[in-house]
Amino acid sequence: MKIDPTTRIEGHHGMELEVEDGQITEARSTMKMFRGAEIITVGRSPRDAAQLTGKVCGVCFICHRIGSSRATEDAAINAGAFDGIPEHAKILRDAVEGIFFLWNHAIHLFALVGPDYSDAVADTGFERLDPLEGEGYQGALENQRKLMQALAEFGGRAPHPLAFVPGGVATNPDVSTVQTVKSRLREVSNWLGPTDAVPEVLENVRNGEFDPELGEGLHDVVSILVAAAREGAADLGSGPNRYYSNGLFREPESDERIFKRGVYRDGSAELMTKDEIVEAISEHTEYSYYTDDSGGPPTEAKPPDPDPNKEGAYSWGKAPRFEGQTMEVGPLARLTISGYDPFDLRANLGGGSDESNTLNRLIARAQEVLIVRDRVLDLLDAFDPSEPLMADFPDDYTGKGVGLWEPSRGTLSHYVDVENGEIERYQIITPTLWNIGPRDGEGNPSIIEGAIVGDEVADIENPINVMRTVRSFDPCLACSVHVDSPEGSYETELKPASPGGMTDVGDD
Repeated sequence: MKIDPTTRIEGHHGMELEVEDGQITEARSTMKMFRGAEIITVGRSPRDAAQLTGKVCGVCFICHRIGSSRATEDAAINAGAFDGIPEHAKILRDAVEGIFFLWNHAIHLFALVGPDYSDAVADTGFERLDPLEGEGYQGALENQRKLMQALAEFGGRAPHPLAFVPGGVATNPDVSTVQTVKSRLREVSNWLGPTDAVPEVLENVRNGEFDPELGEGLHDVVSILVAAAREGAADLGSGPNRYYSNGLFREPESDERIFKRGVYRDGSAELMTKDEIVEAISEHTEYSYYTDDSGGPPTEAKPPDPDPNKEGAYSWGKAPRFEGQTMEVGPLARLTISGYDPFDLRANLGGGSDESNTLNRLIARAQEVLIVRDRVLDLLDAFDPSEPLMADFPDDYTGKGVGLWEPSRGTLSHYVDVENGEIERYQIITPTLWNIGPRDGEGNPSIIEGAIVGDEVADIENPINVMRTVRSFDPCLACSVHVDSPEGSYETELKPASPGGMTDVGDD
C-alpha cells in the first residue's frame, strides 16, 4: 500500500508499505522533491548563505539562518579572520530559538498530530482537540500567534527574520522591546499553566474534569497524551533507542548546555565535543536520486548532484548515519541524552524513559514545552540590550566551517567551504533526514522505516496508526527537499495596492 501525502501541511512525503496478514513487513520512506539550496549558495559570498538557506523552509525559518551563520562564522574563525560573536548575541539567539520551540511545538501538538487523537477524527471524547472547531485547538492557534509576534519583535519580521546574520544579531532592541516580548511570553505561559500542576492535570483529564485555573493549554496537551496512551501509542513506532543531539541553551558565560551534546546508545549517554560529532557523521546516497559522490562525509562531499534516473533509488532525501548507525533526533533524543523525564511520564506511561515509541515522542515534546518555557524567560532576564550584538565580519577569507544547531525537530548541521571570499562547497543535514530518510548503502532502513515494521494495520482504508507514527516525528519535508519545477507555463497578474487600501483613486 502507498500513503501519500502523510503530513497535514507539507505534501511531499509518502510511505510505501508491504502489509501481510494485517501487519507491516517492509516500509520505504519517499521524499518527492529535489534538494537545491546547497547548490544555489555556491559561488556567492558566505554572507549570503544565511539569507538563502534561511528560506529553505517557511516553518524552520530561524534555525537555518542561525545554523548557516554559525557555519560561516566557524569558517572565518578557522581562517583566523574572526574572533566570534558577542556574548549577548549568543544569549539572544538562544532565547529566540526557545520562542521558536514553543511556537513550533504548539503547531505540532495541536494542528499536526493533535487531530489524530481528537473526537472528530478518532472518537476519543476530546472535543477540545477537534481541528478548527475545538476550543483547545483555537486557543493554541491564538497563542502561537502571540509567539510569532514575539519573534517578529527581535527579527524584524516572522517568518524569515532578517536580523540573524553572520557576526551576531543585526538588531537594536531596547528595554521596551524586551518587555514587550516578555509580556507576550507571560500571556502564553498563563495559557499553558504551571509546570508543577502536571500531576493534578493528568488526574483531571483521566477523570474527565477540566480546571482552567491550572492552565487551559496544559489540560489540552495532557489530553493528547492520555488519548494517545488509550489508543495504544506506546506499542507503535518502536525505534532502536539510539539518539543524537547537538545540544542547546547555553548557560550565560559558560559552555554548559541545558540540553546536552552527544548520543545515547546501548543504554547510556555519551557526551561529545563538536569535533567528535563532526568526525562521526556521513551520508549515504545509494537509495537517493543523487550521484554516489554526493554522499560520504559532509565535510568533504560535494553539494547534491541529481541523478533522477538512478536505478534502485526511491527518495530525494539522503541517509545520514552516525558512526554507521541510524540515530533518532528531536525532543525525545534531547531529553533522553540530558537525563530528563519530568514527573516520570515516559517511565510510567511510555514503557521507559529511554524507550523510542510513538507515545514517548509525544510525551517528550510536551515535557520539553514546559522546560523551554521556563528557560526562555531566564534567558531574557539575562539579556542586556545595551551590550554589543554584532562583531565585524570579514568579506574575504579562506576557510572551512561547520554550524551545529538544535532546532525543535532535532539536530541541524550546515557545512561550508569558503575560498577567497566565495562559497566553494555547501552541505546541509536536516533533522528530518535523520528520522525519515531512505536506506543506507548496507540496505539498513532509516529510523521511521524500521519503526513501523511490525505495526498492525487494522483498516487499509484508514491506516491511522501508521499516520500517528509518521507524524510523531514531526517531519519537515521542506527542510529536507527543496525545489519542484514541473513542466508547464505559469501566468499571473500583479496589481499594486492603492494608498489606504482604496481601489479607485481620483484625479485630486
